Amino acid sequence: LALLHADYNLLAPNLTLVAEEFGMDDNERDTKLGGDIALSFFLCGAPAALLVGWLSDRYNHRAAIFAAIIFIGELSCFATYFVKDYAGLLVTRSITGISIG
Repeated sequence: LALLHADYNLLAPNLTLVAEEFGMDDNERDTKLGGDIALSFFLCGAPAALLVGWLSDRYNHRAAIFAAIIFIGELSCFATYFVKDYAGLLVTRSITGISIG
């Protein structure tokens, strides 16, 4: 559970380094890394929170649901290490949003 939040705040202080790695200019850095990724994180996380809450209320398998969400989150944190481009980072951060939400 502790590792689920391991990469949560790592992107913000390193936006310039990540932008350089992906070959982005300052405007792309601010728009894509500073805005779009955070937006996708929360746009995926908010509906996921509602869905997981509903599933937890509907079915009495909270431990299994919790374990599945933690597994998804840990997997996306691990997959972030292997990201080579912006699209991959967007996908992994969005999946992390689902598990954090």
